[in-house]
Amino acid sequence: MQDLSLHILDIAQNSIRAHADEIHICIEEMPSKNQLVLSIEDNGSGMPKQLAKQITDPFVTTRTLRRVGLGIPLLKQNCENSEGELSIDSEQGKGTIIKATMAYRHIDRVPLGDVVSTLITLIQSNPKINFIYNYQYEEKSFAFETTEVKKILGDVAIDNLDVLAWLKEYLEENMNSVKK
Repeated sequence: MQDLSLHILDIAQNSIRAHADEIHICIEEMPSKNQLVLSIEDNGSGMPKQLAKQITDPFVTTRTLRRVGLGIPLLKQNCENSEGELSIDSEQGKGTIIKATMAYRHIDRVPLGDVVSTLITLIQSNPKINFIYNYQYEEKSFAFETTEVKKILGDVAIDNLDVLAWLKEYLEENMNSVKK
C-alpha cells in the first residue's frame, strides 16, 4: 500500500466485517521524538488468540473468497522497514486493537496520505458506525466523533452529500491547525 491512509481503510473494513459499531482511529505524529503511531481499535467480534498471533502471515485470513490477506502483513512490513513494529491485541467478543509504530523520519516510512478522504469514505459507506478520530501532532491534538455530529444534525443524515462536504472541510481545517 502506498500510504498509511489506505492501511487505515483496510483495517477499518476488517473491523466492519467483524461487526464493530464503534471504531477508534488514532494518529500521533511526533517528529521531535522521531515517532509516528497509528492505532485502530474496534468493539467487533475479535479473534481467537491463535489467529491474532498468525494474522500477520499473508496466507492466514478469515476470508472465504480468497485464501490470501495482505493488508495486515503489508502494514507489518511497512512498520519493520521503518524501524517500527506492529502489535495486535484481540479478544473474542470484545474487539481488536492494532497498533503500528514507525520512525517518523525514516526514509522508508510510507507517507500518511489522505486521511481525511479515508475518514469521509468510511463515514459515507457506514453511517451507522460511530467513528472516533484522534489526531495529535507534537503536543497539539484534535478529536472528532460521528456520534456528536449526529446529535447536532438531528434528522439530517450524516451521509448527506452536503454534510460530507462540510465534514471534509472541517476535518482538513482542524488537522491543519494542529500542525501549525
